[in-house]
Amino acid sequence: MKKETCIVNLDLPPYERWGFLVDYKNEVNDLLQCYLNDFEGADFIFESIGMYKEVIISRDYLEEIEFIASISKFSANQVLIANLYYDILKFYLGCTAFAFEHNGKIIHARNLDWWTDNNLLSKHSKIFDFQSGGKTVFKTVGWFGFIGALSGIKPQKFSLTLNAVSSNDSPEIATPVSFLLRDVLATANSFEQAKLKLESTTIVSDCLLLLSGTQAHEMLVIERTPTRFATRAATNNFIVVTNDYKQLENNLTANSLLQHTSCGRYERAEILLNSSKPNNFEECFAILQDEKVMMGITVQQMVFDNQSGKIALKKTGLD
Repeated sequence: MKKETCIVNLDLPPYERWGFLVDYKNEVNDLLQCYLNDFEGADFIFESIGMYKEVIISRDYLEEIEFIASISKFSANQVLIANLYYDILKFYLGCTAFAFEHNGKIIHARNLDWWTDNNLLSKHSKIFDFQSGGKTVFKTVGWFGFIGALSGIKPQKFSLTLNAVSSNDSPEIATPVSFLLRDVLATANSFEQAKLKLESTTIVSDCLLLLSGTQAHEMLVIERTPTRFATRAATNNFIVVTNDYKQLENNLTANSLLQHTSCGRYERAEILLNSSKPNNFEECFAILQDEKVMMGITVQQMVFDNQSGKIALKKTGLD
């Protein structure tokens, strides 16, 4: 029986960390093919990836990518491009997330909205426990073959999640957002350190980052373009984020389904949290599964307990 949580041993050389994926070759190939299908015809991406990876991507990450390529039917460049999916095609992703303080604890919850054929992303969702010395350093929720982070937690420190958004700002040749989130989980040792790095690092594309810590005041949304940021604090001991800017100046007209539904999902989550704070994980899931919050393309629902590091994960759309 295959496990719901996979251990990534950070004490191993980068090329060996994902060795357990040899037991999941079919899943790796299916997922990589799923990502790459959306790049069909975009030859310019494949033509420019060589220079980009040499300038931007760390040697450790490149070695991890090379190992995944070695057990798959794809080249290292193709595996890397699949891992850059958010930065290139973020308009496919939605998400609703919230964090709140209750009885001295910070709980962080999110829906990941991402359409795929055959529920591949939902079916193959896993928790990855990155360990050193046999102890958890951080955890992410992701998929086989994906080495970055869209959602993650550093126990007793903070958790973070990414939501898609679009601005008129030009993209930069810079750090991919999902790799930045993994870097922060790996290296930041406090909520404040995480906040500073998420605000100040130049990134490829726009995003909204919900960061929560372990203290009542440690909940905020960092609104990002590649080079700009604005930070929004919690009110009434909770904070909500969907797919639009609330603080950062942005002249882009909403023209996607995700942005079109963003305000409705945001307002509904606020109403529910104002009405009654959840007392447990199941009550958090009840908000995530509310018919005016959850989307038809939701593939993952998760709740983090920032103090204990516990993650509750539900896969949606599966019979």
